[in-house]
Amino acid sequence: MKTIRTFLALNLDLAAVRAIAEAQLQLRDRCSEAGVEVRWVPPQNMHVTIRFLGQITEPMIGAIKDVIEPAARAFPQFEVESVGLGAFPDLEHARVVWAGLRCESGELERLYRTVSELLEETGFPAEKRPFKSHVTIGRIKSSGSPGLAECIEAGSTHQYGSSTIRDLICYRSDLQPKGADYHSLWRLPLLGRGSGGSRPSSRAEVPRNEAKE
Repeated sequence: MKTIRTFLALNLDLAAVRAIAEAQLQLRDRCSEAGVEVRWVPPQNMHVTIRFLGQITEPMIGAIKDVIEPAARAFPQFEVESVGLGAFPDLEHARVVWAGLRCESGELERLYRTVSELLEETGFPAEKRPFKSHVTIGRIKSSGSPGLAECIEAGSTHQYGSSTIRDLICYRSDLQPKGADYHSLWRLPLLGRGSGGSRPSSRAEVPRNEAKE
């Protein structure tokens, strides 16, 4: 049976994406001057990954939607702030360059936990790594590139504005020689009026550089 490479994600507001793209352009110039080779993510592909699903069948895609839809419709819209630059697993051994996120209400982490628990009920294994909210903006072609840390640290405190998270989206990811193409398979609006549950004990913050993606 045919399988499709998929993931669940959130989109930021256009103004925040534009601000991150501007920071990415400045970082690209710094990396170019330092001789650091990076495969940059196009602005239209910037998103917040909630859960990577991998290769799954078309019936499973529909089944996941049916399982998650009631929870998504009961979940409230919420605000996130885009701030800072960093890298996974750390600045000295970077493979992924990110723009960070901060959610003061804790709803971003709660949405992740809600979705993860529902996926586990359908047979998906639990995530082994902690959730680190971020937007991937580039992937390093050669890990350990000298000069990268200085390039990233120059924009590590920049702020890119707030976004209202309104939907949970399932994307198909088609791998191409120059990168991935993303296509929306379904979209679930967040329609709740309140949290409807306990808040997480810790807020979803800008990810630390030692985290892994």
